[in-house]
Order: sequence, then C-alpha cells, then structure tokens
Amino acid sequence: MSRTSFLNTAAAPRRFIDCVGLAWTVYCIQPPSLLEGAITLLPHAERRNGWLLFESAEGDRRRLAPFPADWATITPFELERWCARAEPITELPRRRLSDR
Repeated sequence: MSRTSFLNTAAAPRRFIDCVGLAWTVYCIQPPSLLEGAITLLPHAERRNGWLLFESAEGDRRRLAPFPADWATITPFELERWCARAEPITELPRRRLSDR
C-alpha cells in the first residue's frame, strides 16, 4: 500500500515557511479504517490514530504523533514549533531497525 493511500483526503495539506526560509508541507496521515484490527500491531502505539508528516523542500521528513485535532487551523508559527518537535524520519533500512 502506498503512502498516499494513508493521506487524509478530508484535510488539505498545509504549507509554511520556517524561520530560516525553508518551505515545508504538512500532511495528515491516517490509516484506513479497513485496517483497524491490524493497526493495533503497529510497534508505536502513538501512531495508531495517525500522524502529521512534515516534508521540507530539501527532502527532510519528520513525523509527529499523536497530533492535536486542530492542526489544520493553527498558525504557521505553531506548525513550525510542532515541526521542530517532530521525529526525523530515517531511511527505510535504518527505520526498520528502530521499529523493532
């Protein structure tokens, strides 16, 4: 299943420019309801209800879970603060080792 199949289509991506001028896009990632039983098998319980995915114009990616319900209406300043707290996403082989 592709990453895009997990995107929450009810919430449009948000974009902001951080304090150093780097452009970011924020996506709401939520597992499909068909997988609710399988979701309990995720090694990170905080991700079971979804997460915010931050992607920079330079290719950096970060994940924030759990995330506040009002994420779609907060200021760009608050998005930047959450991005700073979000967990960097490593390359797939290293990420698989950290998920164990």
